[in-house]
Amino acid sequence: MNSFDHEVVVLGAGPAGSAAATLLASRGHEVGLVRPNEPPAAALAESVPPSARRILDELGMLDAVDRAGFHPNQGNIVWWAGEASRREDFSAGEPGLHTDRAALEAVLVGVARSVGVRVYDGARVRSGEEADDGWRLRCETDSGTTTVRAPWVIDATGRRGVLARAEGRVGDTSTTTLALVGRWRRPGGWPGGQAHHTLVESHAEGWAWSVPLDGELRCFTAMIDQRSSGLTGADVSAMLEIELAKTRHIGPGREGAVAEGAAWACPASLYSATRFARPGLLVAGDAGSFIDPLSSFGVKKALSSGWLAGVATHTALVDPPMAGVAVGFFDAREREVYRSYRAASAPFFEAAAARHGTTYWARRAEAARRAGATGSAEVGATGAGQDLDGIAPTMPEPEVLRAFDEIRSRESLAAVPGDTLRVVERPGIDGHRIAPREHLVSDACPYGLRYVRGVDLTVLVAVAPRHADVPDGWSEYNRRAAPVTLPDYLTALATAFSAGFLEHGDG
Repeated sequence: MNSFDHEVVVLGAGPAGSAAATLLASRGHEVGLVRPNEPPAAALAESVPPSARRILDELGMLDAVDRAGFHPNQGNIVWWAGEASRREDFSAGEPGLHTDRAALEAVLVGVARSVGVRVYDGARVRSGEEADDGWRLRCETDSGTTTVRAPWVIDATGRRGVLARAEGRVGDTSTTTLALVGRWRRPGGWPGGQAHHTLVESHAEGWAWSVPLDGELRCFTAMIDQRSSGLTGADVSAMLEIELAKTRHIGPGREGAVAEGAAWACPASLYSATRFARPGLLVAGDAGSFIDPLSSFGVKKALSSGWLAGVATHTALVDPPMAGVAVGFFDAREREVYRSYRAASAPFFEAAAARHGTTYWARRAEAARRAGATGSAEVGATGAGQDLDGIAPTMPEPEVLRAFDEIRSRESLAAVPGDTLRVVERPGIDGHRIAPREHLVSDACPYGLRYVRGVDLTVLVAVAPRHADVPDGWSEYNRRAAPVTLPDYLTALATAFSAGFLEHGDG
């Protein structure tokens, strides 16, 4: 490695940084992981869905996470836009998990160490200099200053964005957000079947959510407009009480509970990088973009981003001529992830705006619509790649739902290849490499798709026309490719119809 200490240095040891470092070390690379003493978001509660188990398993982290005994996550209870309570229980199988960031990080870093990552504990990057031959990173520790050198760096330092800020990161100034956070313990547990569920509720001027950390302890968070918070010199605990009092369910549900310590505030405004990657540097996880915590996908998003950063960097190291393609793929994918999450949040904000009629929600709805409507064509030019994380580019949900309803209404599937279906070669994920792969394109989906919910569309469009009934097509698919569940197959089938890869014939 010439004069370098490592092939790759990863900054930040949260989910994204630990994922990237672990993948790279498991592929035989010399990796350094710079880890501050205390994660910036150490005390924040995390709600991780069961779907994250797939990426954890791919990274070799699942067994360690299961052994840690985190509090199970069995679903969500939602009161949104004045609607009746909606209980969203996760399907049968292994649950997700609830924990705080520090406990989760400790487990993930332990896995990274076990596969050979050198962890620089208690180190903070103070400066980074890039020369023609790579990076020099000056890190401060309790024992002094050290310089760490590598040709490739992955910045996974979250909101701090040690290197990401210099690369250009744009905040959504129309929706500045502040999170007020506190913890309450209720001896004997929480009522109403809430012990293993995340709670979410909107009101006229914001929303609140609550995550259980064990049978008696819950974290409560209120999301407010930072510009009208009046935080300077304020009592954050009192502010949090005022905000929780605006809810009809989450705030009053603390009856009989006792606050543990003082509440605190942390910034939660949205932002996204103008460039997520270039040769020598990738920006992963929250260092690159931050989304509204409306659901349980923050940690999953970070894990997936770190995994893909590791895949792209591994490709560049073992196949230097593919370096430009690999970083371009990562850059485009991260843009699409941010866009797709913003698009998914728009209907929730629109419903809240219609119900409450406040500027707070109207402004958020407009910003989400605007951010969610841009970028898909540019991003799609790289192709989708293997769908380990469930957030690959895909067709708009309303179109997929219409295609699904059409499938359900027909006595016979009668699938035939679409008139404009074509197969093209574009970059995609092949194992742990970015490589040319076949993608399906059409007039309705010119950017191309390969995987949806882990279903290989190239196999699906070959199988579906052979069977009048969906279950028969699903059975043949599972004989010819990696088995998938029937719901995932149905989602991919509806996507194929909505994209014009398949059409209904006369059968």
